[in-house]
Amino acid sequence: MNIIRLTQTVLAVLVLAVAVAASDAYEPIDTTDFSNRADDYQGRLVTVSGAVVAVNADGKSIRLFDSNTKALIEVSLLKLKKAERNKLMLSPVRNVAVYGKTEVRNGKLSIDADKVVPQVETVVIAVEQ
Repeated sequence: MNIIRLTQTVLAVLVLAVAVAASDAYEPIDTTDFSNRADDYQGRLVTVSGAVVAVNADGKSIRLFDSNTKALIEVSLLKLKKAERNKLMLSPVRNVAVYGKTEVRNGKLSIDADKVVPQVETVVIAVEQ
């Protein structure tokens, strides 16, 4: 009986360790070189963040703008569930972080999103007294 519990505990710990390692596999990238060095980024798991500046009419892709590097990044949302895409399209979110795999399409580098996380903007209002 103790051996079964020990085995279950070890398996649970291993599954948790694999899940944590998988979530850390995404690497932040420098978007200044994103479009110029497509071969270097092809097939890598990356994370980028930026402002949503365009949404495709079918809701299956978005375009991000990184204000620091002035880069436009095409993001495919096909890997997300339809409910997740609809929630993203209908929400007032303007800045997102995208986690996904890079792919070359029509000679341009894009990201196939595995996950899109809204980023909350903080607004400070000064009140004079």
